[in-house]
Amino acid sequence: MPTYWTVVLWTAAALALMWLLQEQLHRHMQGLVLLLTGDDRVVAVVHFLLLLPGIVVHELSHWLAARLLGVRCGPISLGPQRKRGQQIRFGSVQIGRTDAFRESLIGVAPLVIGTALVLALARWGFGLVPTAELRPALWPARLLRCLQASDAWLWVYLIFAVANAMLPSASDRRAWRVFGLYLALVLAVAYALIGIPRGSEAYLAWGARALAYLAAAFSLTAAIDIGALAVILLGEWLIGLLTGRRVEYRA
Repeated sequence: MPTYWTVVLWTAAALALMWLLQEQLHRHMQGLVLLLTGDDRVVAVVHFLLLLPGIVVHELSHWLAARLLGVRCGPISLGPQRKRGQQIRFGSVQIGRTDAFRESLIGVAPLVIGTALVLALARWGFGLVPTAELRPALWPARLLRCLQASDAWLWVYLIFAVANAMLPSASDRRAWRVFGLYLALVLAVAYALIGIPRGSEAYLAWGARALAYLAAAFSLTAAIDIGALAVILLGEWLIGLLTGRRVEYRA
């Protein structure tokens, strides 16, 4: 299988795994705090405080992208606010009306900036770089050695907080369908008129390298989330064993 498609599949699998893990992580994180406190308001506050660095990065990414694209935006609002149903919003920024292209870029900004920040934190904190000399497959052994450092907890927490707040929300993805259809139409017309441009192999190599960085960030996030979820599930089990209480999760 060509290297390009290997990287594509790796990126897609890592993103899907990260998405599924984060959904379960958020649910059980709230469940654990609920078991400990029995208060929904405390659950929201603790969840917000645990992810505060990532929430700030998320909302600031929207704000910066809107300003760079010339879209009017209001101030950033931070703090847990309960929406309709059981959903809780931890931050927001009001964005003015714009076209689907710019709205899509604003919506995806937290994922792009969050991914770059995760890679930067991995580089600064653990010396993990997705290059040929240090492949992501070799990261676990390197990461275990780095965890012995006295400040390792700080880097793990920052990566955890940023990565678990960088995925686009439902409102962030609102314009993606329209923009995706438009982009597919433009690419189809361009292919019909001019075919595959010369130098496409160079473009594919550049694209594979960019995807490798994304896959590395998603894989590192998934690895940290697996460890965090294991600790949370163990905590839930122990508290349930000691108190006889448990949380009912709705589908």
